[in-house]
Amino acid sequence: MTQRRKVLTGRSVASGIVIGTTRTVTSGAPAIAELSLPTGKLQAELTALDEAVRHTVAELRSLRDAAGKKIAGPLTKIFDAQLLIAGDVEFLNQVKERILADRKNASFVYQRMVTEAIAPLKDTSDTYLAQMANDIEAVARKVLSHLDGVAEDATVSFAANTIVVSDRFSPNEILSLRSRRAIGFIAGDGGRNSHMALIARSLMLPVVVLPEAFVEIADRTRVVVDGTSGEVILNPTDQECAEYNRKKKKLGPAMVGRIRKLSTVPPLTRDDHPIDIMANLELPGPVDAILSEKRIPVGLYRTEFLCLEQGGFPDEEAQYRIYNEIAETFAGASVTLRTFDLGGDKLPGDTLVMPEENPALGWRGIRPMLDLREVFKTQIRAMLRASAHGRLRILLPMIADKSELERARRMISQVMLGLRRQHEEYRKEIEIGIMIEVPSAALQVEHLLPHCDFVAIGTNDLTQYTMSADRNNALVADLYQYLHPAVLQLVKRVATACQRAGVPCHLCGEAAGDHAALPLFIGMGIDKFSMNPARIFDACRLVGKINREVAASLVPGVLASDSASDVQKRLAEFRKTLSL
Repeated sequence: MTQRRKVLTGRSVASGIVIGTTRTVTSGAPAIAELSLPTGKLQAELTALDEAVRHTVAELRSLRDAAGKKIAGPLTKIFDAQLLIAGDVEFLNQVKERILADRKNASFVYQRMVTEAIAPLKDTSDTYLAQMANDIEAVARKVLSHLDGVAEDATVSFAANTIVVSDRFSPNEILSLRSRRAIGFIAGDGGRNSHMALIARSLMLPVVVLPEAFVEIADRTRVVVDGTSGEVILNPTDQECAEYNRKKKKLGPAMVGRIRKLSTVPPLTRDDHPIDIMANLELPGPVDAILSEKRIPVGLYRTEFLCLEQGGFPDEEAQYRIYNEIAETFAGASVTLRTFDLGGDKLPGDTLVMPEENPALGWRGIRPMLDLREVFKTQIRAMLRASAHGRLRILLPMIADKSELERARRMISQVMLGLRRQHEEYRKEIEIGIMIEVPSAALQVEHLLPHCDFVAIGTNDLTQYTMSADRNNALVADLYQYLHPAVLQLVKRVATACQRAGVPCHLCGEAAGDHAALPLFIGMGIDKFSMNPARIFDACRLVGKINREVAASLVPGVLASDSASDVQKRLAEFRKTLSL
């Protein structure tokens, strides 16, 4: 019987849109019988365990090498960690001793001891330890599959347009399934900052997590996976598939690939004014080569991925190597590295933090870095050293008050002084910028500008704090509107102050990639935009159709509007007049 159409809403951990047919795989621990064995058969069990581990290590090594060709160095350390787990000699010796002592089959003993080992890790609230438990489980599944001779042939490709469904995925499973032509994933478990999500986003593979509803998806079901909204549509209509195919063309790898077709970078407005269209990046990946080839600047590079994949703050040399690679990759353009922007609810596992009732209004943005002085100085030192090899800029997140900026600048100056004393090279003219993300900074921006070289307006958090609406809370989604006049008035205020002070200002966040709003922001005098790479091609083409003086005429009416819906109507009418 054909299943009916149904929409399941989950959470997106990796954006993108795919349409295809599901393939359900089991990632949970297999049910293994407990067998009592005669002494004469125990040596065969020990040999089988050694062989299973050998095959697992070889497979993980192969995946790590493949990952190194597709994603940048830091993320491949995830596979290095799993290799250490698989080859843990001390643990394997303990398993062998138990096999001999209990005279039980190797697969049963191995699974039981793994379960015992990870139980304390699963009970903790520490996200790093929980992630470690997931990695150990993933390795154990591989060992057990080889032990029981049920390992799936990783060389056999799926049918075209296969979307894999499972209760959870490990990083190596994402990479392995991708090599078998999987185009997207639906999971029952997994957070945006999990190792699985980091790998998926780096490879531009959409993932939607449906904590309970994933079990409703039968094998061989036609689905649409919208990794942008977090929706999964079971048995979509032909009309829906056609609509999502149109949306898909504006997102993801296909859209990023079109960047190569751009003839003029940066694009010019109709009145010949250059508009810098830059990229927001959060992970090293295949898009880097395309952006570098066209010399498109990176307006926001989120460095948090280094903490999230390692489960802690990396040391100076590890950071320096990565920042240096980034500088060399984008040698023809500037790269703005934002210092660690980790909220109180998602700090690395090696940081002791008291739980906060409202992390969004607590210890996040620049605040942890001002308190964790050595962590901040270590990152700044690594960034400065790497700046000697490329056009790097430093961006400080969520500055709310001049005192925060002054404290940060003092620490940066101390690091610079230390580098000079040690005769370490760094770019002396490196630019230090701030993110305007809270109303207090927007309202007092004139007091901040003398202490920074550039400004980035972060519209996502600025909207959240201005409207007092959590951007991830569906109950207040109607209030979270970056086109609300109150938000736009703050944006205009910052842009005007920057123009008067001669301080470069760029817009980032969702608003920067909103093509309907682009004429409005250009009309405000903003000429730098940092956006999702998938939005760059269309934004560049749109710029050529905009006259700045004409766009400026749109601004007064918009700022006088009384609602976001009124703003949207005005923008739509304006686009029609310009045949946009």
